[in-house]
Amino acid sequence: MPDTLHPTPDLSDRRAQRSRRALWQALFALLQDHDWNAINVQMICQRAEVTRSTFYAHFATKQDLLESGFTTNISEIEQLAQTMDPNAMLPTISWLIDHLGQSQTLRRRLQGSPAGHSIMNRFRAMTADLLERDLARAGHRPCDTDLTFLIGGIFAVAENWLAHGCAAPQATVIASLHRQIAALLPPHLSKNILGG
Repeated sequence: MPDTLHPTPDLSDRRAQRSRRALWQALFALLQDHDWNAINVQMICQRAEVTRSTFYAHFATKQDLLESGFTTNISEIEQLAQTMDPNAMLPTISWLIDHLGQSQTLRRRLQGSPAGHSIMNRFRAMTADLLERDLARAGHRPCDTDLTFLIGGIFAVAENWLAHGCAAPQATVIASLHRQIAALLPPHLSKNILGG
């Protein structure tokens, strides 16, 4: 008789998740060394150590894989951001600055190419989703215009920091972004963001 309280995990589902993760990690690794247009499905499969049929069982194109990676990673990034800065109201800021600081080679590779521009736009949209969730947890729901303004400012500060070789400590950049965001929010939220 089957155990309905403790069902057997679906092994094929776990295999599918492993394959999808391996493909995403392979694509991300390849982006460190190759331009987007130079990467093909065969390269991704070789790096992930899966067959082409496995790739096509999950994705129609490498663009689909990229989009899936962004979508799937949102919940993982939220969890990572919370562990990086568990007391902060805006943990996405800490995650973003840390991630950009570690991904400078990839960022430089993406700059200047139409595909790279598209990838960075999707990355900004994902970051906006994460920040919107942070603000909602804090009790603030920004309108689309406010969120666009915030994300534009955050990325402008981050780009300036990167352009200067990350000379300022990450904690300084994060604190500065918290102050700038807090100035645009209702007073009770500003105090919480600034730790007051």
